[in-house]
Amino acid sequence: MIRENRTKIKLRRGDTVYGMISLSADPLLAEWCGLVGFDFYMLDAEHGAITLAQAENVARACEGANITPLIRPGIFDPKLILQYLDMGMLGVMQPGLKNAAEVRTLVSAVRYPPRGARSLGPSRANDFFIGQMTQAEFVAFADEQILALPQFEEPEMYDELAEIVQIEGVDGICIGPRDLALAMGYPDGANHRPAQALIKEAIALARGANLAVGMPASTGALAQRQIQQGANFIMVSTHSLMQQGAKDFLKG
Repeated sequence: MIRENRTKIKLRRGDTVYGMISLSADPLLAEWCGLVGFDFYMLDAEHGAITLAQAENVARACEGANITPLIRPGIFDPKLILQYLDMGMLGVMQPGLKNAAEVRTLVSAVRYPPRGARSLGPSRANDFFIGQMTQAEFVAFADEQILALPQFEEPEMYDELAEIVQIEGVDGICIGPRDLALAMGYPDGANHRPAQALIKEAIALARGANLAVGMPASTGALAQRQIQQGANFIMVSTHSLMQQGAKDFLKG
């Protein structure tokens, strides 16, 4: 059945959480991330060639290793989000959103009525209705566990960001500096004053609304800089971690 979302609990009490965002659907990697101490394992189905069946096995592996399974879907489709949640994913980081209306649709997709529009049926998440929870107990419990995390990577979203951070059910804003910079006309990255100003303002709006702020970090040093800026949901990619580890190892 659906597990308690330890990552969400940590965020609510003000802790910083760390996790892997991965193109790999190998359950062994998800288990390893849990065993070494990461808080969450986010399967990247936007850039990775990942099937629903593979995602389900990753959710199982995360449950066994006490790490929170999260998903970044490749497309924005409430029915696809439903399938990920029914197989056991405990949160959605949704890319490509541009306005408050789309964020409300995301929130609606991850919550059951009356708070949302998520469909209810027998699934892994509810023990196929043969577990210990009643249907009403499961609905209430599930609504509290799921993380709704819209990504801020489209400049036009900024115009409605002050409204977005006040939407009930939004748990945090995850900033995508690379895509945001690209959309702003900076193909070489986000180290430009206008991009950094937008990121800084987005962090201030989100933290001012007591929301989590997600940021990528390729190294531990960068993670600390992101935390100093206000981020508390730190994501490192599989390839960044391997690259850094390989460089450190080959130095001797």
